[in-house]
Amino acid sequence: MARARPAHAVPSVAAYDAVVVGGGLYSGHWHKDARRFVRHHRKALAERPLWFFSSGPLDASAGERDIPPVPGVKKAMGRLDARGHATFGGCLEQGAKGWVARMILRNEQGGDFRDFDRIRAWAARIGRELTE
Repeated sequence: MARARPAHAVPSVAAYDAVVVGGGLYSGHWHKDARRFVRHHRKALAERPLWFFSSGPLDASAGERDIPPVPGVKKAMGRLDARGHATFGGCLEQGAKGWVARMILRNEQGGDFRDFDRIRAWAARIGRELTE
């Protein structure tokens, strides 16, 4: 059974057979909660199947081509022998917090660029890999 949990709400990964860690992209960096989670649980993550994903491009680019992980994520993938990474389109809509978010929205560059069919297909591939 899969469980989606906020990174800050996971005290240990011991109960999980595999882990998928995702984070939003902000100025070329993964969200701080995702970075902290990987850093804090690095030993346990290295002992189980692991995948990463990023969410963030506020345009159609993630659906048009494979976007590689940002440097910090790529480095963590190598250190922890992660099995894969995907970048999905992001979502930034009215009401988002933070100065940068408000500026992006003010310039009409926000929106919802998530492709749920692509996300489901990627998750299904992970599921198949774990059951083979």
